[in-house]
Amino acid sequence: MNTGRLTVGIGMLLILHSGFSSAQYRAQLRVSELPYSGLPLDIIAQCLLGFLICCVGVTKVAGEFKDISATNDLNKKTIDSITNVPSFYHFAHRGRIIHSLIY
Repeated sequence: MNTGRLTVGIGMLLILHSGFSSAQYRAQLRVSELPYSGLPLDIIAQCLLGFLICCVGVTKVAGEFKDISATNDLNKKTIDSITNVPSFYHFAHRGRIIHSLIY
């Protein structure tokens, strides 16, 4: 099994467990009729640790990162292929009417 996916799974289990722990803590407070003053530090720490572990796992699953600098990719292309964007082609414009008036 891929270590990145395993790391994401462990992180998700930690986050899920911290969610169940917080629900159990709130239910315990309701039963004992104590006021809610926030989650305990261990539940918050477990949630943050799960988030960090998930972030590390996602970066491992994502694969090889590309260079931020675009010069490596742009060196292989000509200026005509860079500026050529077919979605900008628009043939229904006023130039056709002006051309018919002039000629």
